[in-house]
Amino acid sequence: MKYFSYINSGFKHEDMKESKINVAQPKDFLDKRNYLIKLERYSKELDQLDVKLNSYTCEPKTEDLFERKSLLKQQMHRLKKTNQEIIYSVKERKDLLENQVDRIKIQLQEFITLQSEFHAYYTRAQQH
Repeated sequence: MKYFSYINSGFKHEDMKESKINVAQPKDFLDKRNYLIKLERYSKELDQLDVKLNSYTCEPKTEDLFERKSLLKQQMHRLKKTNQEIIYSVKERKDLLENQVDRIKIQLQEFITLQSEFHAYYTRAQQH
C-alpha cells in the first residue's frame, strides 16, 4: 500500500476507507435529495421544451395556435421561476417542511400538465 506524505501526520493510505453512500441516511435527507434531483431534471426539461417551442418546427399558423403558444410560454416562464424558487428554498433548509413537499408535488403535477399541453400544441402545429 502507498503512504501519503503528510508532514508529521502519520496518515496512511490504508487508513482511508472507500466512501460509500450510507444506506441508513435519514429518510428526510433522501427525500430532500430525491425532490431536488426531480426539480433540477424538470428545470432542464423545461429549458428543452422552451427551445423546442421557439424552434421553426413549432411556428403557429392559426390564431388559435398563436394564442396557445403564448399561453404555453407564460406557463413555462412561471414554472421555471417557481421551480428555481423551490430549489433555492429546499437547499437553504436542513429539513423539508410539509408545505415545501406540497409545493414540490404541485410543481411536478403542473409540469406534467404543461408537458401534455405542449405535446398537444406541437402535434397540432405539425398538422397545419
